Amino acid sequence: MELAEQELIRRAKRGEQAALEQIFRTHLDSAIRLAYLVTRNWATAEDAVQEAFVQAFRSLHGFQDGRPFKPWFTRIVINKAKRTKSRLDRVHLPYELEEEDSGAAADPESSALDRAGLDQLFQAINTLDDKYRIPLLLKYVSELTEAEIAQTLRIPLSTVKSRLYTARQRLKQSVAALQGGGIDDSR
Repeated sequence: MELAEQELIRRAKRGEQAALEQIFRTHLDSAIRLAYLVTRNWATAEDAVQEAFVQAFRSLHGFQDGRPFKPWFTRIVINKAKRTKSRLDRVHLPYELEEEDSGAAADPESSALDRAGLDQLFQAINTLDDKYRIPLLLKYVSELTEAEIAQTLRIPLSTVKSRLYTARQRLKQSVAALQGGGIDDSR
């Protein structure tokens, strides 16, 4: 863990408001994005993240010095999101796609194809069981390492690797099915 993060945690444990605010600002966006991917509902995600920060700050005195904060806090976010998850029938994208400001006008046909591909990908992700979907989201959305995912979910590293592999295989099959194509087993 970085020395700066360690010092920030020590200051927050002493109750320094500025340190707590910095932790909040640093982790808010990724926490809401992750909670949304778990709940598939923005309002529920925001509620879950608010509860997660309250719990984290109340439990900060028990946080072990020298350990990385992100996996610990991510576990709290996931648990809160699961508990507050609403059952929605619609499939949502995890975020609104932002137009890239490259200075040139985007090709509308290409943009529509990209959007359709992402729609299919997120439909496929949303069909995965949580035991496969959560590690996948932690790796590719929250950008945790496999070791941090294992720590966050409190499962062995080998289980994380296995679940990520299975998730990727199931995604390939789901996307192929959504596209109406067959599955290429030659790889």
